[in-house]
Parts: sequence; structure tokens; C-alpha cells
Amino acid sequence: MKLYVLDGGRIEILDWARFQPDAGPGVRRWISDSCYLIVHPRGTLMWDTGLPDRLAGVAEGHTIPGVAVFHVTEPLADRLTALGHPPHEIDFLALSHFHPDHVGNVELFRGATLLVQGDEYAAAFGASPGDHGFDPQTYAVLRERPVAPLHGDHDVFGDGTVVIKRLPGHTPGSQSLLVRLPDTGSVLVSGDLVHSMENWTRRVVPTFNSDPQETVRSLELADRVLAEENATLWVQHDLDQQSALRHGPAFYT
Repeated sequence: MKLYVLDGGRIEILDWARFQPDAGPGVRRWISDSCYLIVHPRGTLMWDTGLPDRLAGVAEGHTIPGVAVFHVTEPLADRLTALGHPPHEIDFLALSHFHPDHVGNVELFRGATLLVQGDEYAAAFGASPGDHGFDPQTYAVLRERPVAPLHGDHDVFGDGTVVIKRLPGHTPGSQSLLVRLPDTGSVLVSGDLVHSMENWTRRVVPTFNSDPQETVRSLELADRVLAEENATLWVQHDLDQQSALRHGPAFYT
């Protein structure tokens, strides 16, 4: 089994207080937008899809006024193809949640079965997706794709090596990914459970989370998982941590 870390773009947050309420006004911060490919003897799994490939090479990026500026250096499709796993050949697509910075390239994975919590899918395609920060135009194609609705934790390949962990609160059905690697050890890929290592150590809850109390419960559950598994937390949006990891074509085993 191989775990690849892939650069899904970078984001300049224009008001970090939305993510860390005591940050003070006008604080800006750069974060990563990592996504991950798992190559398993029983198939392939893409975890999140980063920012849209169409932004690659756009110097000014894409601005969400008052919120963030999105930047992409190299298309995700090119990176996956170079690894020998072009997007259309991926077996499973798992989304930590439906926010725009995680669904930017979902249209590329046309042969993949979507693995997502049932309540997250219902919120994304329900009457009021905007209440959760979702933009249906960014993932509309998924309505026509095969989906396996989840209702809790899910063992992707049936051998315990890759397990989706239900950890809601950021959004109604947000989830993280536990990967048990024989050489590296266990890794818990955060999704948006937290957005920085500081947020994790201080148990910070962003102001825009769907359910703050549910978030706190999920943080406590994740802490127990890390202890039980002797696992390392990979915070997808922590730029310093993610930059220090090996990126594809290198991989973890």
C-alpha cells in the first residue's frame, strides 16, 4: 500500500479570526490545501480533490471577497497521471466535506464511487446548501455519479488499513481518514476537523462551523483515536506541517 501526499493548491485566508476567534482583526494567513491518493492492492482511493485545476497558472488566483484567495500551481490531473493513476481510473472518491476547497476537481473522477456520510450528502443536495457554506455549482456533477452513503465509520478496503472516521461538526457529516501504514505507522488525515496544529492543540472551533458542540465531541473522539492507534495527525490545511511531508512522486508505506 502507498499513500501519496499531493498539493491541491494554497489559500490566503483574509480573516484568520474566522478560523481562530482570538486572532484579532485583519490577520491574514496562508494555508495548504492537501489531498491524498491511496494505492491499495484492492483499489485506489482519492481523499479530497483540492482547488480547481482551471486556476493553475492564474497569477492573481481566485478571490472570495473578505474570505480567501485561492492559488493553484500545477493541475492535480497532471500529477495523478504522472503517477500512473489518472483521475478517470480511480476507484473511490472520499470527500472530507463539500466545501469548495475540497471539491474543486470532483468532475475528473468520473469512474469513482463517492464515499460520503449520508447527512453530508443530504445537506449538499438539500434545500439550503448555502447554510453550510456549500456551493452546489462546484459539485453538481456528483448528483449523477455512483454514491455509497455512509452512516458512521467505514472500512474502505475491508482489511482495516484505510478507515473513514465520522467526525461531524465542521459540517453536518464531515469526516477524517485513518490510514494504518506498516512502515510509517498510523496517520489520521484531518479533513477540516482543525485547520492548523495550533487549532488542534488549543481545541479551537471556527466561528462558521455547522455545530460547535458536535465539533468539540469530534475533537475528543479524534484525540482518543490518536492515542489508541499511536497515530500522527496530519492537518491538511497546516502549511508548515504539510510542506515538510514527502509529496508525490514520493510516497509513504
